[in-house]
Amino acid sequence: MTMISQIFIENTDFLKRFLMKYLKSEQTVEDVVQEVYIKAHNAELSKEIEFPKAFLFTIAKNLALNELSKKSYQRTVYLEDCSSEENDPIGDSLEHEIDANKAVDIYCKAMSELPEKCRKVFLLRKIHGLKHQTIAEQLEISLSSVEKHLKTATLSCRDYLKRHQIDLHGVTNIKNKQSK
Repeated sequence: MTMISQIFIENTDFLKRFLMKYLKSEQTVEDVVQEVYIKAHNAELSKEIEFPKAFLFTIAKNLALNELSKKSYQRTVYLEDCSSEENDPIGDSLEHEIDANKAVDIYCKAMSELPEKCRKVFLLRKIHGLKHQTIAEQLEISLSSVEKHLKTATLSCRDYLKRHQIDLHGVTNIKNKQSK
Protein backbone atom coordinates (compact mmCIF):
# COMPACT_ATOMS: atom_id res chain seq x y z
CA MET A 1 0.00 0.00 0.00
CA THR A 2 1.35 3.41 -0.95
CA MET A 3 1.80 6.22 1.56
CA ILE A 4 -0.99 8.27 -0.07
CA SER A 5 -3.36 5.29 0.05
CA GLN A 6 -2.69 4.75 3.72
CA ILE A 7 -3.08 8.43 4.64
CA PHE A 8 -6.21 8.63 2.49
CA ILE A 9 -7.85 5.64 4.23
CA GLU A 10 -6.98 7.04 7.66
CA ASN A 11 -8.41 10.47 6.84
CA THR A 12 -11.38 9.75 4.56
CA ASP A 13 -14.00 10.71 7.15
CA PHE A 14 -12.10 13.86 8.09
CA LEU A 15 -11.77 14.75 4.38
CA LYS A 16 -15.54 14.37 3.95
CA ARG A 17 -16.27 16.63 6.93
CA PHE A 18 -13.74 19.14 5.60
CA LEU A 19 -15.41 19.16 2.17
CA MET A 20 -18.88 19.62 3.68
CA LYS A 21 -17.72 23.13 4.66
CA TYR A 22 -17.62 23.94 0.96
CA LEU A 23 -20.09 21.54 -0.64
CA LYS A 24 -23.59 20.81 0.63
CA SER A 25 -24.40 17.69 -1.38
CA GLU A 26 -23.19 14.40 0.07
CA GLN A 27 -22.99 12.95 -3.45
CA THR A 28 -20.77 15.82 -4.59
CA VAL A 29 -18.56 15.32 -1.53
CA GLU A 30 -18.26 11.59 -2.34
CA ASP A 31 -17.34 12.38 -5.94
CA VAL A 32 -14.74 14.95 -4.88
CA VAL A 33 -13.22 12.54 -2.31
CA GLN A 34 -12.77 9.94 -5.04
CA GLU A 35 -11.20 12.52 -7.33
CA VAL A 36 -8.85 13.59 -4.50
CA TYR A 37 -7.57 10.05 -4.19
CA ILE A 38 -7.08 9.61 -7.93
CA LYS A 39 -5.19 12.90 -8.30
CA ALA A 40 -3.04 12.24 -5.23
CA HIS A 41 -2.27 8.67 -6.27
CA ASN A 42 -1.29 9.76 -9.78
CA ALA A 43 0.90 12.52 -8.38
CA GLU A 44 2.61 10.06 -6.03
CA LEU A 45 3.48 7.84 -8.99
CA SER A 46 5.51 10.65 -10.57
CA LYS A 47 7.10 12.22 -7.48
CA GLU A 48 7.60 11.79 -3.77
CA ILE A 49 5.03 13.61 -1.67
CA GLU A 50 6.74 15.15 1.35
CA PHE A 51 3.59 15.94 3.36
CA PRO A 52 0.90 13.52 2.10
CA LYS A 53 -1.90 14.58 4.49
CA ALA A 54 -1.48 18.27 3.67
CA PHE A 55 -1.24 17.32 -0.01
CA LEU A 56 -4.59 15.48 0.18
CA PHE A 57 -6.33 18.40 1.85
CA THR A 58 -4.87 20.90 -0.60
CA ILE A 59 -6.21 18.84 -3.50
CA ALA A 60 -9.57 18.55 -1.71
CA LYS A 61 -9.81 22.31 -1.16
CA ASN A 62 -8.88 23.09 -4.78
CA LEU A 63 -11.41 20.59 -6.13
CA ALA A 64 -14.11 21.98 -3.83
CA LEU A 65 -13.42 25.51 -5.06
CA ASN A 66 -13.55 24.27 -8.66
CA GLU A 67 -16.88 22.64 -7.90
CA LEU A 68 -18.20 25.89 -6.38
CA SER A 69 -17.05 27.80 -9.45
CA LYS A 70 -18.80 25.33 -11.74
CA LYS A 71 -22.02 25.63 -9.75
CA SER A 72 -21.69 29.39 -9.77
CA TYR A 73 -21.30 29.36 -13.54
CA GLN A 74 -24.26 26.99 -13.98
CA ARG A 75 -26.47 29.18 -11.80
CA THR A 76 -25.40 32.28 -13.67
CA VAL A 77 -26.25 30.65 -16.99
CA TYR A 78 -29.57 29.49 -15.58
CA LEU A 79 -30.39 32.99 -14.34
CA GLU A 80 -29.41 34.44 -17.72
CA ASP A 81 -31.70 31.91 -19.43
CA CYS A 82 -34.61 32.74 -17.11
CA SER A 83 -34.04 36.45 -17.52
CA SER A 84 -34.00 36.31 -21.31
CA GLU A 85 -37.13 34.11 -21.38
CA GLU A 86 -39.03 36.65 -19.28
CA ASN A 87 -37.93 39.59 -21.40
CA ASP A 88 -38.52 38.05 -24.80
CA PRO A 89 -40.80 35.00 -24.88
CA ILE A 90 -40.15 34.52 -28.59
CA GLY A 91 -36.43 34.19 -28.05
CA ASP A 92 -33.33 36.31 -28.31
CA SER A 93 -31.35 36.89 -31.41
CA LEU A 94 -28.16 34.91 -31.86
CA GLU A 95 -26.13 38.07 -31.37
CA HIS A 96 -27.80 38.80 -28.02
CA GLU A 97 -27.18 35.23 -26.86
CA ILE A 98 -23.50 35.48 -27.80
CA ASP A 99 -23.25 38.79 -25.91
CA ALA A 100 -24.85 37.21 -22.84
CA ASN A 101 -22.39 34.29 -22.94
CA LYS A 102 -19.50 36.73 -23.25
CA ALA A 103 -20.79 38.69 -20.26
CA VAL A 104 -20.91 35.54 -18.14
CA ASP A 105 -17.40 34.54 -19.26
CA ILE A 106 -16.07 38.00 -18.46
CA TYR A 107 -17.67 38.00 -15.02
CA CYS A 108 -16.19 34.53 -14.31
CA LYS A 109 -12.76 35.83 -15.35
CA ALA A 110 -13.20 38.81 -13.04
CA MET A 111 -14.03 36.47 -10.16
CA SER A 112 -11.06 34.23 -10.97
CA GLU A 113 -8.73 37.16 -10.28
CA LEU A 114 -10.02 37.49 -6.72
CA PRO A 115 -7.88 36.19 -3.86
CA GLU A 116 -8.97 32.71 -2.77
CA LYS A 117 -10.63 33.65 0.54
CA CYS A 118 -12.31 36.65 -1.06
CA ARG A 119 -13.68 34.49 -3.90
CA LYS A 120 -15.02 31.91 -1.41
CA VAL A 121 -16.83 34.57 0.62
CA PHE A 122 -18.22 36.19 -2.53
CA LEU A 123 -19.51 32.86 -3.94
CA LEU A 124 -21.05 31.81 -0.64
CA ARG A 125 -22.89 35.14 -0.36
CA LYS A 126 -23.85 35.95 -3.94
CA ILE A 127 -24.38 32.46 -5.37
CA HIS A 128 -25.37 30.36 -2.37
CA GLY A 129 -27.17 33.22 -0.61
CA LEU A 130 -25.65 32.53 2.80
CA LYS A 131 -25.89 35.20 5.48
CA HIS A 132 -22.74 36.98 6.63
CA GLN A 133 -22.78 35.26 10.03
CA THR A 134 -23.15 31.81 8.43
CA ILE A 135 -20.23 32.50 6.09
CA ALA A 136 -18.11 33.67 9.03
CA GLU A 137 -18.87 30.48 10.96
CA GLN A 138 -18.36 28.20 7.97
CA LEU A 139 -15.01 29.71 6.99
CA GLU A 140 -13.97 30.32 10.60
CA ILE A 141 -13.35 34.02 10.09
CA SER A 142 -14.75 37.14 11.75
CA LEU A 143 -17.90 38.88 10.60
CA SER A 144 -15.87 41.99 9.77
CA SER A 145 -13.60 39.84 7.56
CA VAL A 146 -16.64 38.60 5.65
CA GLU A 147 -17.77 42.17 5.07
CA LYS A 148 -14.25 43.23 4.05
CA HIS A 149 -13.96 40.34 1.57
CA LEU A 150 -17.37 41.13 0.06
CA LYS A 151 -16.47 44.77 -0.40
CA THR A 152 -13.10 43.84 -1.92
CA ALA A 153 -14.73 41.34 -4.29
CA THR A 154 -17.39 43.79 -5.43
CA LEU A 155 -14.87 46.57 -6.06
CA SER A 156 -12.42 44.21 -7.73
CA CYS A 157 -15.05 42.85 -10.14
CA ARG A 158 -16.23 46.39 -10.91
CA ASP A 159 -12.62 47.47 -11.58
CA TYR A 160 -12.10 44.44 -13.83
CA LEU A 161 -15.15 45.40 -15.87
CA LYS A 162 -13.94 49.00 -16.12
CA ARG A 163 -10.41 47.92 -17.12
CA HIS A 164 -11.88 45.86 -19.94
CA GLN A 165 -14.30 48.64 -20.91
CA ILE A 166 -17.40 46.60 -20.16
CA ASP A 167 -20.55 48.19 -18.87
CA LEU A 168 -22.37 46.51 -15.99
CA HIS A 169 -25.38 45.61 -18.16
CA GLY A 170 -23.64 43.54 -20.80
CA VAL A 171 -20.80 43.54 -23.23
CA THR A 172 -21.76 46.47 -25.43
CA ASN A 173 -18.32 48.05 -25.26
CA ILE A 174 -16.56 44.86 -26.32
CA LYS A 175 -17.87 45.30 -29.86
CA ASN A 176 -16.56 48.85 -29.93
CA LYS A 177 -13.21 47.72 -28.54
CA GLN A 178 -12.90 44.86 -31.07
CA SER A 179 -13.78 47.04 -34.06
CA LYS A 180 -11.01 49.55 -33.29
